[in-house]
Amino acid sequence: MFPDRHVLPNNSKKGLGSEVQILRDASFVFDAFPYAPSTALFEVLREEEFAPVKNANGSNFDTPDSARLLVLRLHTRWVVAAGGFLTHSVPLYATGVEVSPLCSYSGENLEAICRGRTFHAPCEISF
Repeated sequence: MFPDRHVLPNNSKKGLGSEVQILRDASFVFDAFPYAPSTALFEVLREEEFAPVKNANGSNFDTPDSARLLVLRLHTRWVVAAGGFLTHSVPLYATGVEVSPLCSYSGENLEAICRGRTFHAPCEISF
């Protein structure tokens, strides 16, 4: 799509007894700026709006598991802010509550569902 591509060297991987050289072809969001008629940037709270997935599970950061945990923590904060309570049998930093987007997109309208109720994490709140 964009003529200026970034080729990032990746670590060599051992595969089937031989070393395989891997290159990743990457585009970045700012590569599209010259092609846009106008650009607007928003400053947002990272813990509420950003859960990157750039690496496979097992890496130290930006994995599918870490993104899932960030979403669970966000939804847990929504439930507590709406008057709900949480119990858990595993450490809370490793689990949380998932709120279905059919119930709430950004934490709104959860009071009727959560106020005074206790949820046992991990769990899902849905209709």
